[in-house]
Amino acid sequence: MKLKLNRAIAGYILAGIAMLLILLYLRFPGEALTDYVKAVAAARYPQASFSMDAIRPSFPPGLALSGITVAFRDRPDAILHADRLRVRPGGLSLLSGRFAILIAAEGYGGEVGSRVDFSRLFSFQGPLSATVAIRDIRIEKCAWFREVLARQITGTLNGSVAFSGTAEALRNGTGNVDFTLTNGAYPLLESFLGFEKIDFTRVEGKVAFRNGALKINQLTLNGDKLRCSLKGNILLAEDLRESQIDLSGTIEIPVQGNKRMALTIGGTLGNPKSRFM
Repeated sequence: MKLKLNRAIAGYILAGIAMLLILLYLRFPGEALTDYVKAVAAARYPQASFSMDAIRPSFPPGLALSGITVAFRDRPDAILHADRLRVRPGGLSLLSGRFAILIAAEGYGGEVGSRVDFSRLFSFQGPLSATVAIRDIRIEKCAWFREVLARQITGTLNGSVAFSGTAEALRNGTGNVDFTLTNGAYPLLESFLGFEKIDFTRVEGKVAFRNGALKINQLTLNGDKLRCSLKGNILLAEDLRESQIDLSGTIEIPVQGNKRMALTIGGTLGNPKSRFM
């Protein structure tokens, strides 16, 4: 009898919690919150414009955003878009008194997942660490890539990012990026040895960054008609297209009897200058 009573009480409690969650979902101020988020984003980042379709609660407890678009006022064609974005706190971290944010985004045919951990007790300031996992992003669908690189590169992007820094000075942080880009093409601004574009089966990169500079430890391109290997540095600028390039390596052309040449690339991301020796 006592067991049945306990089950009944537990059932009433669970039913009450379920009804409360349903009520909160139905009464969730999605439109007001959407307007508030857009207003805060516009005030904090006046150089960009934000739009989104809706915000709803999600489970596990968090927020689900849909139809998010970011455009930059000085470069209106450099657009970033996510079909869906889910944000939720890291529950286990809260037990130790530290905040963590988990983010999952869907768009461009793939997904991006990230986690940000803050070191200070009950604070979003000070030291933080972040990880990002990129899966199956079709970069030709992303207008931001096309605008920054001043050309329409195609391929499927996968990769990971690890970052450490402080919330007050993110640009001074350090980290690493590993990525692969498969089955795509890189258009050339000028014809090279009869090539108008470089078709590749795989591009692989290993990059370290520190204080606003990228160190390219490995950048390899493999294709049926051309193979290339590069190392060097990129000094990032506020306008990414103006970032200075200093890369060197070798290029090999299988269709010309594995002809091999030294290659240096200077200039900027938006206007690279190549020299062969």
